[in-house]
Amino acid sequence: MADYARLADLTQQQRVDAWSLDYCRWLTCMYRTTGLVTEAADLFALRWPRSKNLPIVQHSVTELLTKAAVSAGTLSDSQWAAPLAALKPLSDAFLEYARPSSLIGRIPGVRKVPFNVSFPAVSAPSTASWVGENSGKPVSAPALVSVTLTVAKVADVVIVTDELLRSSTPNADVVLRDELAAAVNAFVDKQFVDPTKAAIANTSPASITNGITPIAPTGTTTAALKADVGALTAQFMTNNPDVTTAALLLPAKEASMLAASMAQPTFDLVSGGTYAGFPVVVSGAMGTAIVMVDAHAIALADGGVEIDASRHATLEMNNSPTTPPIATTVMTSLWQQNLVGLRAERFVTWTRARTSAVSLISPCAYVPGT
Repeated sequence: MADYARLADLTQQQRVDAWSLDYCRWLTCMYRTTGLVTEAADLFALRWPRSKNLPIVQHSVTELLTKAAVSAGTLSDSQWAAPLAALKPLSDAFLEYARPSSLIGRIPGVRKVPFNVSFPAVSAPSTASWVGENSGKPVSAPALVSVTLTVAKVADVVIVTDELLRSSTPNADVVLRDELAAAVNAFVDKQFVDPTKAAIANTSPASITNGITPIAPTGTTTAALKADVGALTAQFMTNNPDVTTAALLLPAKEASMLAASMAQPTFDLVSGGTYAGFPVVVSGAMGTAIVMVDAHAIALADGGVEIDASRHATLEMNNSPTTPPIATTVMTSLWQQNLVGLRAERFVTWTRARTSAVSLISPCAYVPGT
């Protein structure tokens, strides 16, 4: 049975890889045909006639063109990517491809919820006790809170050359897909665990570690690291006796030090594993924090990815642009430089149901080789 399950997982991953790649191929076809969906579908069929997703593309385009009040897309307006919405199986696959490479996507047991729907969360559990014959039953009640995750989004703009977007080589398609996935994930993961990230009303959620009193490191050596992680797990288990949905989130450096200290390592930096019996997730987004989390106490709403594109925009090539621009702001014309701007937006937010669900060590400054 286990072998069959692994084969099913492999088949599903191959399907997701193919769908997500074809989504980016469709993006290049839309660009080449300046947003004309019929021509884009014809170009897709010409360049990738053996794609198993060709019927999806053709059906989606037919459905799009038969709808009322849908205008043709162009490269110069904000609706350029609207025709991409018709290819929902492929766009959903792009997000599914991106998720496993993200920190959030690799934490087992995170509770998935929809946007703008109230749901109950237990902030403190009820308690039970023994009852003798003919004795009254004690009454207790859990502490419940009502949680609603409103829509929030992150955005990033990736600049690629016109030549890359026009390229028909498989490597170019993979580069485009992987770069968009990385852009979608990197910022979200950092915000998810950064202890300094507080909530901004109507804009973004607080990180799951914000407001948690950290355990201070006792030193910088491997021995200190192991002792501190032991203290972390002890604190977490005191606050969370049920550890069935617990996970240990590690920065790469500290994960390497822990793995090297074990005679027979039970995890690696790429595929994870376990440490002290807890599932391990290694991520560069962790910064200087080591975190233990009860994943079931984290509610996540993830609405997917939208992609837009332009080759006529003028923008500031800066990861912290001046808003609004001032006289000294240096602007770059994509048209003049023969560049294309791809904007990826991910609708995502989260909340921590209870403070005791998270423990952390911070700030870490452990030194490999000590």
